[in-house]
Amino acid sequence: MSSATARTASDRTEELAHLHVRRTRNRIAALYTESVAEELDTNPFGPHTDRTARVLRYLRGLPITGKDILLARGADGPWAIGRIVIGAPGNMLVEGEPLDDYAAAVRTVLRRRQAQFVSNG
Repeated sequence: MSSATARTASDRTEELAHLHVRRTRNRIAALYTESVAEELDTNPFGPHTDRTARVLRYLRGLPITGKDILLARGADGPWAIGRIVIGAPGNMLVEGEPLDDYAAAVRTVLRRRQAQFVSNG
């Protein structure tokens, strides 16, 4: 076997990491149903069912680059929606108009994260 075709321990570690990411995503995709989306929209603050909590934990743990986030413009709002974009000024782009309703702002971020999860399926 030549050294060009030999797998190393780090190659195997990388393969296992990719396998773990794929299996985790598939498990969450199986949990993500219309009832989970509805529960997050109806009650974004919880408490949540186990299924919804698992999906929400996954959405919160998505990579930071490209993630939609909530920004407080003051102590009690308004709130803006931002997206982390490495290389942009401040590494963030603020999108849309500020929202005065905190719950509506949280729902907007959750909907965007859910849409991103579904579109990357």
